[in-house]
Amino acid sequence: MAPMDDAGWDAMHALLEAGPLGTEPSAAAWLYEQLDAVWGPGGWSCRFEVASVQPPAVSCSLELGGAVKSGVGTGATLEAAAEAALWRAAAQAGVGRPPAAHPEARREAPPRAEAAKPSAQELIDRLIARLREAGKGREAAALVVKYGGYGSDPETTKRLYGELRALLLEKEPS
Repeated sequence: MAPMDDAGWDAMHALLEAGPLGTEPSAAAWLYEQLDAVWGPGGWSCRFEVASVQPPAVSCSLELGGAVKSGVGTGATLEAAAEAALWRAAAQAGVGRPPAAHPEARREAPPRAEAAKPSAQELIDRLIARLREAGKGREAAALVVKYGGYGSDPETTKRLYGELRALLLEKEPS
């Protein structure tokens, strides 16, 4: 991917800020306002790189307080691809999804960034990672095999989680 030159960035930035032909603010402009409100104008940045001119594909690296999240977007134009990439990077950062409402409604009632509840599989994966770090990876693997993966139903998954958690909390004999 090649970094966007200054002329390309100026055109992309103007379109993302103003919307097509300046008719209405784009959803990206709304997101910029939200990022400024939360992180401050100097507390975040984004960088676009053109991955492909035809078909249009753009990557976006969104930096929020030192953490960098990336997204790749495609679209009918480079501008549409850049906006899609920006929203994907924002979603990776937990900022949210583009609002579907009219631009004026977006200003009145912006969506709140909510932490998504992790799935049972994600929780089990986290437990397994912690067990590996604690040197109990083999025991964790044996439990996963015993339950046939994550479990065939919610009750089985709960039992697997409970046994993995008990293994993690188990004290080593001194």
